[in-house]
Order: sequence, then structure tokens, then C-alpha cells
Amino acid sequence: MLFLILATLASAGNALTMKFASSRSDNTWSLLLFNYLAATLLSAASVTRAGLDLGAVGLPVWALGLVAGVLFISTFALLQLNVRKNGATVSSSVARMGATIPMMLSIALFGERPTLAGSTGIALAVAATFLLAMPRSETSDSPISQRRLLIPMVLAGGLADTMPKIFEVTGNAAHEEAYVLMTFATAFAICLAMLLRARERPTPIDIALGSMLGAFNFFSTDLMVRALIELPAHVVYTGFSMGVVLVTFGANAFIMHEPLSRRDHVALALVIAALALINLPAH
Repeated sequence: MLFLILATLASAGNALTMKFASSRSDNTWSLLLFNYLAATLLSAASVTRAGLDLGAVGLPVWALGLVAGVLFISTFALLQLNVRKNGATVSSSVARMGATIPMMLSIALFGERPTLAGSTGIALAVAATFLLAMPRSETSDSPISQRRLLIPMVLAGGLADTMPKIFEVTGNAAHEEAYVLMTFATAFAICLAMLLRARERPTPIDIALGSMLGAFNFFSTDLMVRALIELPAHVVYTGFSMGVVLVTFGANAFIMHEPLSRRDHVALALVIAALALINLPAH
């Protein structure tokens, strides 16, 4: 349970740091580069501390880490964009709606039948996402409403959320450090390529805030995998998702004071209810 609590706090800290970074820097790829550089270095240190022989790690673990890295950078870039456009509270809360993606994929691909609670949770999740993704007014300063940027973030995040469980089922728990290392190293390589293409010049604030994001990112991912090894998946996903939403919502109430409409409050309540229903164990 300790791993789950710490993973939740790290993920919430990630969103709050990203909110602060969005007001201090416009260098998207510089922030992400140092985020994943810090996470990669922490992962390498974890591998060394565990005394893991990387040569003994099988190809499936590296492949899973590669796929997870691509999904991570996609989700993180979309989350950063949404935090800048839609605020940390709404963005981080809607990002947790990705929990519906694994369930819907299981229904579509494997013929699984959801419980009544699960079906209700999916319906509430869709309703919450729709409410939050709707434009706040009839007018918009862009042909594409900023709130609609939430939808691709949910899709990418949902696929990324499936990766720790896939590793827990198909991978070797003894090679967890190698999986996390490959995930962050892949994301770092992509960020480096994009930074060179965009010709961004990192500033000291990019380095400092990016490194802080990387620390939160690493501990959130590493602790989540450890929690899944020790606890049932429905306990981990429920506690993690609801915890991130509640911590971020509380931080907004007492620290950030982001403007939220009545519709936003209703949608966030639906988010919490949906997460609880989706992750209830089947009887």
C-alpha cells in the first residue's frame, strides 16, 4: 500500500510541477528532454543498485519498454499542452479517464463482459469527458476548441496505462528495473530528436523544472509497477486514479485557484464516481 500512496503523490506532484512550468517556459521539448533525462538516470541508478544483469533481460521486456516509451512521450506531450491550455486540475483529472481504455479494449478484442458497475462507470466516464471537452462558450479563439485537446490525451494515456499491467502479466518481475529504464530511455531519445529538429535552446529554468518533472515521473512509474506486483490491479488503479484527481483538486482549491465552472465541478464528480465503478472487483 505504501508504494501505491507514494506513486499517487508523485503523479500529482508531476501535474502540479507541470502547471508551474507552463507559466515559466514555452520550450516544450526542452522540458520533456530534461524530464526524461532525469528519469533515465534515476532508472539506470535503480538497475545498478539492484545488480541486474541487462544481458539476461529477454527481448519481450525491451519491446514492452520501447512501446511504453513511445506512449509515455505522446501522453506527456499532450498532457503538457492541455495543462497550458486547460489547466492542471481539469487536464490531470481527465487524463485518469484513460482507465476506461483497457476495459473497452478487453470488451472489443477479447469478448469480455463488463459488470453492471463497470458498464455504468464507462458511461459516466464518457459523460464526464464529454462535459469537460465541450467548449466553455459558443465562441472560441480557435477552430478547434482547446477543451477538445483532452480527447487525444485520454486515448494516449489509456494505452500507456495498459503497459504496466501487460508487463506484470507477461514480463518478469525481476526485470522491472530494465523495463522502466527502457521506457524512459526511449522517451528521452524521441525528445532529443524533436528538440534538435525544433532547434530549441534549453534555459536554466528548463533544466531545473524538467529535472524535477523527471524525478516525479520516474517515481510515479516505478512505484506503480511495484504496487501492481504486490496488490490487485483494481485496488492499484482505483486508488491511484482517484488519489491523483483528489490531490490535484485539493491543490487547486488551496494553492492554484484555477477557475472551474459549475459544469467542471459536476464533471469532476463524475470522474471520481466513474473511476470507482470501473475498478470495482467482479464477484
